[in-house]
Amino acid sequence: MQNLVVLTGRLGADPEVKETMKGETMASLSLATNEKYKVGDDWKEKTQWHSVKIFNPNIAKSIGSYMKKGDLVHVQGQVEYRAYESAGEKKYVTEIVIPRFRGVVQLIPTQKSNNKPPQAHDEGPISQARKEIDEAIIPF
Repeated sequence: MQNLVVLTGRLGADPEVKETMKGETMASLSLATNEKYKVGDDWKEKTQWHSVKIFNPNIAKSIGSYMKKGDLVHVQGQVEYRAYESAGEKKYVTEIVIPRFRGVVQLIPTQKSNNKPPQAHDEGPISQARKEIDEAIIPF
């Protein structure tokens, strides 16, 4: 059996890096993905927000230094559901979790990024896909 989530989207805020009570570094991301669809003659856009938790300390430390709001990020992890009680009311949370020894968090360089190294000029299929992602309408 497999629990695998693959998302590519934009960071809605700067990453939050902190230490757990056990002294381990972890990071939290707010990731926005969107899709466009047509209703009649009008195009609509639906944005989904995902809470991503990274428990791999090496990745978590790097994220704080290299990622910021608006960056295009690719993650592979697993979905986790949990519930807790607050003020007598039951709350439910869905998170994308990057476990300690599995998962992927990748910053996708874009031409609009100032702090990324320049890429070689290549009009192959991967470059074209990156170009299309860069030109997509972003919800912020």
